[in-house]
Amino acid sequence: MNQRAIDIGTSTTISLRHVNRPQAAPAAQPPAAQAPVNQAPISQAPANQPSANPAAANPAPASQSAAPTPSAARPASFLFDPPTIQAAKGNTFVVNLLLSGAQNVHAVPVRLDYDPKMLQLVNVVNGGFLSQDGQMVTLAHREDEMKGESTITASRPNGSGGVSGQGAVVTITFQAKADGQTPLTITQGGALDPGSQQITVNGAQASVTVQ
Repeated sequence: MNQRAIDIGTSTTISLRHVNRPQAAPAAQPPAAQAPVNQAPISQAPANQPSANPAAANPAPASQSAAPTPSAARPASFLFDPPTIQAAKGNTFVVNLLLSGAQNVHAVPVRLDYDPKMLQLVNVVNGGFLSQDGQMVTLAHREDEMKGESTITASRPNGSGGVSGQGAVVTITFQAKADGQTPLTITQGGALDPGSQQITVNGAQASVTVQ
């Protein structure tokens, strides 16, 4: 790679010749300078400048949902007052059966279950809710002392319309017969409007402790 022509011998001939000398390799050219990244700042539209894409500025709603509707009214409920009862064996106690959140009530039929070994139903009287406007209330009740069931119906006179609100439908008196704990439960029941249409009413339960 590094060879040259050398003249030797006794020749007297004079001649002119060109010697090819190796040329130095050209200096490496520096790589072209690359434009710096993000040489020019990206222009941003002013905050108040409208978007170039109308659809992006005013995107269509994902779904055309209807306006929220108000939650449905809570149904009426029976309540025992008091919900927890302490009674002495041999004594009587009183519990009120309340109706809460009812509208346009004309009659209230219910079935009350209890333990006949521990309790004995003594009396049922009007609690005042259905007679709040002075109307006479009719009470009908039938007991099955063997099963511990009492079917009670309180109703207003025909043509008297209904009443609303909260109050005691009936007041019930029991006698405590034996020690222990037992529930009072409304297992069936509801309310009726003046047209004898059913009004849904949630049931209720109370706890009775005899000692």
